[in-house]
Amino acid sequence: MFGLQEYFDQLIQDEFKPHRLGVKILEVDLEKIGLHITSEQRQDLEEQFKSLGQDSLKFDFSENQLEKSGVSSEAELKPKLQEVIDNLPKSIEVFSGKIDGMMEGLILSVVDKMAESVSNTLQSRMDDMLKDQYEIQNAFDNNLHDIWAEALNLLQGLIVISDEAAQGYLKRSDKYSKNDLTKNLLVRLYAKANQISKEILHLIRHGFADGAQARWRSLHEIAVVCNFIAEHGDSVAERYVQHESVEIYKAAKQYNQFYARLGAEKIDDSEMVLIEKEYLELIDKYGKSYASDYGWAATALNLKRPMFINIEASVKLDHIRPYYKSASANIHANPAGVFKRLGLFPEEDILLAGPSGIGLSDPARSTVMSLTQITTSVLTYGANIDFLVVCRAMDEYGKSVKNKFLEIENEIYTQRNA
Repeated sequence: MFGLQEYFDQLIQDEFKPHRLGVKILEVDLEKIGLHITSEQRQDLEEQFKSLGQDSLKFDFSENQLEKSGVSSEAELKPKLQEVIDNLPKSIEVFSGKIDGMMEGLILSVVDKMAESVSNTLQSRMDDMLKDQYEIQNAFDNNLHDIWAEALNLLQGLIVISDEAAQGYLKRSDKYSKNDLTKNLLVRLYAKANQISKEILHLIRHGFADGAQARWRSLHEIAVVCNFIAEHGDSVAERYVQHESVEIYKAAKQYNQFYARLGAEKIDDSEMVLIEKEYLELIDKYGKSYASDYGWAATALNLKRPMFINIEASVKLDHIRPYYKSASANIHANPAGVFKRLGLFPEEDILLAGPSGIGLSDPARSTVMSLTQITTSVLTYGANIDFLVVCRAMDEYGKSVKNKFLEIENEIYTQRNA
């Protein structure tokens, strides 16, 4: 694929050689008087331009060409040819003024042809390319597993424990707490957290520490929300559920602002009226502060415009903010996320564009922490002694998971510095 720029530069150099440009300009003027030259005549004129120049050009047109140009003899054509030659300097000047546009057209034409050729080549080679990539990835995965297997299995074990405990909680709570809004919401939040934990595990197993840490950020947010809702009960749970209509209204307005540029259809005015009506009813019910992003927590926090950091502090999880801030760098396009990567040793300054066998400890240990927090906040809502014991056991098991990840990572660093 590479080397196309050199090819293009050579093509431009060939196309814009003086003798070729001269003939191209001359050819345009000849066509204005009805003369269309052949490839052989074009080559002949290019040779004349190289050796003689425009003042000594000689033409040799066929009778068919003369007839198509509307003349009966070369003598009749001669004045028209002389006029073309005399006007050639002016034509060159006009051409020079249009050269930028011609270059743009030529570039687009050449790029399109090159792109089509490259695309066809890539498609023909795709099976072999993918096979190579699969082999490389499999070899990497096997090596990573040899090093991290024990820790990875422990992390998966924690997720299984959490999963089975939640299923047991559901079976029990369905008997004793039907139509419990808070419980239903906590279980939904837990289900999302469980899925995210499995996504993180998958990323870690394949060496994507930075991606796993970025995904953990969502897990921490769920932990904060779970604890807050469990603490405040149905009043906040109801506001949280209904706040979806606020988010739909904001998203719909933004969508209608850009639908044309998105190449999409506008949301129908009648549908927007219904969306806005539901939004305004909620603002009227809960107050103006409900319109903010975390407006569902405004009353409980006694704040007009609450932020996530306020909810975080109220459930005493604000000490995790340094980790949360670090994980945010892997989501946003800020310098910290570009220059500092979990998958690199601190002293390394290379471009990491794939998996790495280091840095897995941070997202793994953070996942243990947040999944345990979430599971505990769910299981202890209306809990019995069984679930309290499960929470304590899960906390103890989580310590062994975190210790094993840290142990393996320390071994890697020790071996590197030995």
